[in-house]
Formats: sequence, C-alpha cells, structure tokens
Amino acid sequence: MLTRKLPLLTPELIITLQQLKGVGNKTILTKIGEKITSPIQTIPELASICKTLKDKKFESITDHDLIEANKIAKLIINKANDESVGIITYYDTEYPEILRNCTDEQGKLDPPLILYYRGNIKALERPGVAVIGTRAPTPNGIRAGEYFAAEFAKRGYNIVSGLAVGCDTAGHKSALKANGVTTAFLANGLNWESIYPKENLKLAQDIVSNGGLLLSEYPIGQSCGRYELVARDRLQAGLAKATIVIQTSVNSGTMHAVNTTLASGKPLFAVEYRNPADTHHERVQGNIMLIRDKRAYALKSNTLYDAIAIIEGKNMFTHKVPQQSLFD
Repeated sequence: MLTRKLPLLTPELIITLQQLKGVGNKTILTKIGEKITSPIQTIPELASICKTLKDKKFESITDHDLIEANKIAKLIINKANDESVGIITYYDTEYPEILRNCTDEQGKLDPPLILYYRGNIKALERPGVAVIGTRAPTPNGIRAGEYFAAEFAKRGYNIVSGLAVGCDTAGHKSALKANGVTTAFLANGLNWESIYPKENLKLAQDIVSNGGLLLSEYPIGQSCGRYELVARDRLQAGLAKATIVIQTSVNSGTMHAVNTTLASGKPLFAVEYRNPADTHHERVQGNIMLIRDKRAYALKSNTLYDAIAIIEGKNMFTHKVPQQSLFD
C-alpha cells in the first residue's frame, strides 16, 4: 500500500506564518520553503526553523508571536470547516502543477500558497482556458463569450473566470449549459455571505452544485477589494493554458490577466469583430489593439480549431479564405 507523502508545511503552519507582520507568500516560499527538507508539523519545529534564518523579519519574531498567530490560524481553519470549504497548499499533491509556475504581470513567480476551495477539486485535473472580459459587453460580446466557453467546455476544458457580471458570467453559465466544468477564482472568502458580486451568488451556488469549483486565496469572511481583484487576475491566467479576451477596453482591469498571460508566455486570444456596432465600441478597442500589435491571436468562430491547435502546441493559425464568423 502506498504511503502518502507528507507536505513540507501543513495548512495550519502556513496560515500561521501568513498572520505574522511583514511575512508574505514569497517570503514563506523562498526563506522557509527552500530551507526545509523534511515535513514541519508543530509550532516548536517552526520556531526552530525561524531562528536559523538570517533575515530581519524573522529575527524579531518571538515564540509568543508564533503562538498568537497560530491561534488565529486555527480559527481560520475552523471557520473553513464550518462552511465545508476545503484547503490545499502549495506543498500538497492535489495542488495544480500549472499554478506552481503562476507569475505576476512582470513575469515574477507568484503562486498562491493557500487555496481555499468549495466544490469539485477534481475540476483542476482538466486543462483550463480563461474566458475574461468587460462587465458590460455588447450583444455580440455576450454571444462570443457563450460560444467559446461552450465549445471549449464540450472538448473537456475547464472554463476559468472570475464570477464578475458580463463576460465572466457568460463564460460560466455557458460552460454549465454545455454540461461542462467551470472554475471561478474569487477575490473574497468562500462563505456565501462574502461572495462578490452579490448578484452572482446563485451562479456561484450553481457552479458548485453542477460539478464546478470555487477557488480563493482568502479566508472565510474576507471581503473583496481592489488589491484582491488585481491579485486574483493573475490566478485566472495562471490556472489556464491560454486566455481568451471576449471584449475589453484599452485600460480595463481585464488587462491585468492579459499582461500575466503574456508575461508567462502562454497563448493569448482576442475575439475579432467586424460589425461596426462592435468595432466602434469603446469596450472592444482593447481587442483591436492586442490583435493589431500582434500580442494576441485574432479569434473567430471559424478559427476555433486553429486556436485549440495552438493551445495544445500542435499548430499555428492556417491561412484560409476569409469566411464570415458568428460575430461579424
């Protein structure tokens, strides 16, 4: 019988470290994670490791600090258990490998250390495609979001988005309608009272009840803020093999996920529109810019199979006789 390998740090100890002033994910990963070679499971063991680190942040940490931080960590874990919210860490076997290489917008490694989850954790075994865009798409933008989410979901992809109204909602709902799998990365705690936006609470519940997944870096009860939303965007791109921009303006928040996708060297697609109602719309100018500057592949309904080939590393877009797509 195979014995499961113990993680280097337990969820409790990681959350304990996160409560210490000046100690963030990168510090934990690089200063502690790279230092230990065997599992650490108790506060005294953790204290011993901290005392060996030549770093001002850790030199000032006392045993009392660790004990108090551990009390908070236990409360966080108990609240998660009460809400039926699971926890996996960077050091667990269930942690998605693709997220270990998650970067920020500058291309620096920035994987989440803790993932709180509600729903079907096995959704992470499917390859992800991020479907993102404006909160106020045009009618053709909604059609595009629904179409591409459904087509990729039918082919076994996990549709990754952020539960926002607009393009995110179209992607999640269409994946469910196609009997596919979808994952929402949230910028808040996963208790139902903290779900943001409130108008998509029912959608969040539908995702869970239909075999999908909610993910977050944040503990039960934490509300959503601007910083959390920006940080969340890197995770949508990080979990996916490629990103599809449905519609975006030039300076939209969507660009955070766009920049992360490009910095990590993953394929970026932007839906191309030809209808003047779309091409003249402010919320499509980001698509036009990304395609024009050759930062994104132009995506239309009639180039779906080419896009899949690129995502799977099998081919590039082929030169075809122009045909009308669904979004012209």
